[in-house]
Amino acid sequence: MTHNGNGLLEYIPGSHTLLIQKNSSLPLEGFAENIRGSIHEYAENSKSDVEKGNNFLQWVLTRVFEATEDDAADAIVDGANDLGIDAYLPVDFSDNTIRLFQSKYGTSHSLEAIAKFKEDAKRLFAKDVTKMRPELAQLVTKIKEKNLKIKCCYVTDQKVEYEDELVEIIDEEKIIQKLWDRIKKPAAGKKSSIKLERMLRHENTILGILKLRELTEFVSKSRDYVFESNIRQWMQFKTTVNKGLRETLQSNPSKFFFYNNGITIVVSDFTELGENLIELHAPQIVNGAQTSNSILDHAKRTKNMEGSMTVTIIKANDEQEQNNITKYRNSQNSVRGKDLVSLMDFHKSIKSQLRNCGYFYEIQAGSFDTKSKSKQCEYEGDLIYNNYLPDNHKKVIVAKDAIQSLVAGIEQRPTEAYSSPAQFLPRGSKYDDIFNDNLKDDYRLLLYPYLVKEFAKKSLKYGKQGGHKTKRYATLFFVAVYFRIIHKKILESKGDYKGDIRKLEPIFRSFKLNSRILKITDIVVTKFLEDTVVDDEIELANTKHNFFSQHVWNDTMLRVIDKKIRQEDDEISALKKLANSLF
Repeated sequence: MTHNGNGLLEYIPGSHTLLIQKNSSLPLEGFAENIRGSIHEYAENSKSDVEKGNNFLQWVLTRVFEATEDDAADAIVDGANDLGIDAYLPVDFSDNTIRLFQSKYGTSHSLEAIAKFKEDAKRLFAKDVTKMRPELAQLVTKIKEKNLKIKCCYVTDQKVEYEDELVEIIDEEKIIQKLWDRIKKPAAGKKSSIKLERMLRHENTILGILKLRELTEFVSKSRDYVFESNIRQWMQFKTTVNKGLRETLQSNPSKFFFYNNGITIVVSDFTELGENLIELHAPQIVNGAQTSNSILDHAKRTKNMEGSMTVTIIKANDEQEQNNITKYRNSQNSVRGKDLVSLMDFHKSIKSQLRNCGYFYEIQAGSFDTKSKSKQCEYEGDLIYNNYLPDNHKKVIVAKDAIQSLVAGIEQRPTEAYSSPAQFLPRGSKYDDIFNDNLKDDYRLLLYPYLVKEFAKKSLKYGKQGGHKTKRYATLFFVAVYFRIIHKKILESKGDYKGDIRKLEPIFRSFKLNSRILKITDIVVTKFLEDTVVDDEIELANTKHNFFSQHVWNDTMLRVIDKKIRQEDDEISALKKLANSLF
């Protein structure tokens, strides 16, 4: 049987971004695990098998098909005398196609259920509407009155080896793939127009001259998605290049054309509308994010937006070709370890996973502030994890802060994290140490050290606001000691600290228990700081800043730390027993 690759998605309002493009890459492992966990948690939070099925269907409609919570609730018609239809979309009959859904969660899935769904859908219109439930009667009536096309969609959390030209099968693997394609290709289905002053067409490419005012308007309208493929937006924005851009824009905009390399926009397609007006399909600025943001920033400060620049528009519908263009057009700024494309995928995966927990992962400084207040309010965090955070926390986790905490805690390198966190960011000298093939895309590797750091500042008076003369420098040291206690004493692990991250979830979800572990960590750190050997080392370092940035994790100090940990063995053993009961 032939298989419709787009299926229902090409007809569902708001879900066009889910269309799978050619050669889609496989989702990263951590992303896939997180989606499975989210489905399971959402569905299992119910009192009956029927409620589990409805919860699963609600999850699919809102996450995969992007229905609102209210529309999803209205769409579900599952229940007595449902005629084999669990839900339908859209609920407002806004186009000429209706999607009929059948969902099967857990063991309720079977090939027989798919066959029955097909037959139920075929027989639906032979039924007497006067004997139907009101919502189904309205549905069938509208279908007949408006002569709507019917699309059938069977969704399940199981793996399905089955294809059918009449029913689109969306199993667990396809759910994960669709969501992965969405975060990798946020511009899919988007269209935006741009007017060029002059242009030259060459095969699948347009070379053009673009007024800065036109670029400003284009970026302003499409900023939510147009930069997603460009990791350089996060790579040291405050550079001399940007200073030069700003100076040229302010003092000599007519020279901007000659001093700047221009931008590259990759599209899935483009349409020439006449008079140099180009409609761009799924546009992504893959080279020139710094230039574009500098121009946009300048435009906010002045109405005098004179000047022009070059633009290259390349049609590349194939994912691998898009990746190559992104990689090679950014080759002047080398990215090591995970290459440019895999680094983008890693952080997009982390961003998606943290969004699933209610947090905004801010890769580019200020990107949260550009969102509307209503969009910002969507990030509410997690009820348990929020306990670790200050009451006024915006539920924004800044990437560089999370990476700094990861280096201090998981990597056990608090001095380097304290003295020079930029080393571990893209283009940093020690970036390879962290972002390599051993780093899995697991949001907990970034979230948990960050929560420990924030709790230390909020509840234990670490950091500048705490007022303690020494602990103000010791926040990242505290994070390192906490993970040392967890790794060596609570879990008694022998390998890499990263291998413990899954085991830590029940501990972090048990705030009462973890608070005790955090407080015993504070006791250890306090006693360490009061030790005369440490006093001598601080004196040799001249300043507390020098001590925590260079000396606090040397062999001598580690022996003192471990000694202070051993002094709390009784309490730590009790905490270990409580932790073991959670596993």
